[in-house]
Amino acid sequence: MSESGQHKKLVEIIVEYVEGRVGRDYICFIETDLYDNRPLPQLTEEGFRPDLFFEYNGLMIIGEAKTSNDVSRAHSLAQYASYLKKCSLYTGKAEFIMAVPWMEQATANNIVKEIKKKYPGDYVVKIMKGMV
Repeated sequence: MSESGQHKKLVEIIVEYVEGRVGRDYICFIETDLYDNRPLPQLTEEGFRPDLFFEYNGLMIIGEAKTSNDVSRAHSLAQYASYLKKCSLYTGKAEFIMAVPWMEQATANNIVKEIKKKYPGDYVVKIMKGMV
């Protein structure tokens, strides 16, 4: 499977999770970069566009998918910092959801855990594993 095909499958894992999390009545507020007739996610203050964004009624969810080659790249680290910063500043409930290939789950968890120390707050971080 191509890198972009893997990435798409990982984004779809996040979309499926968020659809279940927010319920059928609110899936219309999900924004993705999948070209699936949904609006594109908004840019963060630092200029990054997550793969998924949801905000409604005091709940914000940011989703990011990373293939094996991307998990530890400098650009990815800057993205994670931007997304965690946004979560830490949100006044409602916030979640950062990341999907990675199963063999990258521990690495992703360690990276995000370290970055979260710079952006403390009462928000949820969830690392999901894909089978790609």
